[in-house]
Amino acid sequence: MLNWLKQNLKPGTIPLVDQNATIRVIGDRRSGKTTYMASLAYWPNADSNSLVQMVSPIGEGGDELVAKAQNILEQGLQLEPTLPGQTAEDVKDYAISINLKQKFFKENIKLNINCKDYAGEFFADLVHQPNNPRLQNYLEDCLEGTGILLLLDGTTYRKDIEYSQGLEKFLVALDRVNLHNKKRRIALVLGKCEQPELWVNRHQAKDLTIMKFTKVQRVLNDWAEMGAGEVDYFATSAFGMLGNRYPEPNALRISRDIGGTMSVLKDPKRWRPFGLVLPIYWLCTGQRHKQLEID
Repeated sequence: MLNWLKQNLKPGTIPLVDQNATIRVIGDRRSGKTTYMASLAYWPNADSNSLVQMVSPIGEGGDELVAKAQNILEQGLQLEPTLPGQTAEDVKDYAISINLKQKFFKENIKLNINCKDYAGEFFADLVHQPNNPRLQNYLEDCLEGTGILLLLDGTTYRKDIEYSQGLEKFLVALDRVNLHNKKRRIALVLGKCEQPELWVNRHQAKDLTIMKFTKVQRVLNDWAEMGAGEVDYFATSAFGMLGNRYPEPNALRISRDIGGTMSVLKDPKRWRPFGLVLPIYWLCTGQRHKQLEID
């Protein structure tokens, strides 16, 4: 392939470099996994200064995500949750391509991801039903992934102990089915950071995680120190904010309890998510980019 590029590219042409990742998205019920994916695929009202040139859904799964964003999020309604009871093979495998602007790199970069969005019951089963056959099926499927996106509703910090117990069991179980000692990346993503108490610390995602999810962060840190893989931390919002000098969440809160915050989009015309691409970029490349930190 490299020889073909050298022979066929015109002088001065910058080659297109594909960065690929197969991602598994895990998280509790109501953590916002499907909303995250739909917002990423739709990529509404992109900032002209963004590092991202274009986000393109691929195939039937990607088109379905865009339809969910258009028909449900834009109408101020909630997305339906991913149904429990499915095998890993039945879970939707969404494909998305993200083109990054050439001016920020020495080459044209495209991030290609295939992403499965597991039902939130997967996370609960780790704690309460570790012998569930469906759970074993999901663990085997996770081995196919090069990276794991662990999405937590940033307002569910009172479940830190429960999450850390589930995460620890997940990592132990994953290690036991990992015959080839394959290392992978885990991106811990705090969602719903349009909430004021999270928004103010959105650029210090690791510090925010340590403050809100102390035990979860400790489990991940121990896992990385054992040499099992890499971990990094991110803050995101699928809804974003309204205003610059006096920002407020572009979300109408429906409810809030120990299980998290439920909201719908307030103003679809000014819908601009933030932080969605950075964890994907890191899962694909193992690097962060300062321009993506502000998207």
